[in-house]
Amino acid sequence: MIVKRNRTWSVATLVVLAMGIAAVAWAHGPLHGGPGFRGAGPEGLGGGGLLERLLDPCHGDCLDTARTCGETAESTAVSCGESTCPSQIQAAQTACTSDHSSDACKTAISTLKDCLSPCIDDLQTALTACRDALGSCREACSGSATPTPGS
Repeated sequence: MIVKRNRTWSVATLVVLAMGIAAVAWAHGPLHGGPGFRGAGPEGLGGGGLLERLLDPCHGDCLDTARTCGETAESTAVSCGESTCPSQIQAAQTACTSDHSSDACKTAISTLKDCLSPCIDDLQTALTACRDALGSCREACSGSATPTPGS
């Protein structure tokens, strides 16, 4: 069991590493943390997600739609990586099993990142579309009394 957990951890580490660039860009979007941001609400109060939903349900619905969009984009990117780079994932898992700082592990991760490049590009494009849709939805909420998400 321990070996399996380490392999699972290696796959997760590699996927997170390879897709981290896109996640960082998404996290610094217009809502200071992407669509799932749940930080401080109006005037620095905690529970921003709850407060926004109570004070302005339309914006809360926009956040939910954007979060779902981002989760779908990330899931699609993981599937892309798994189908596009299975041998590179296996090689990185093998090379990194005992020492993540070894030269062999670093080389395998570099090779995996190169292989994942199209998946990462697609992820960045999808996340940009999610962020743009969120902005449009929030603008629509501000511009009319009862707009719906995505309008």
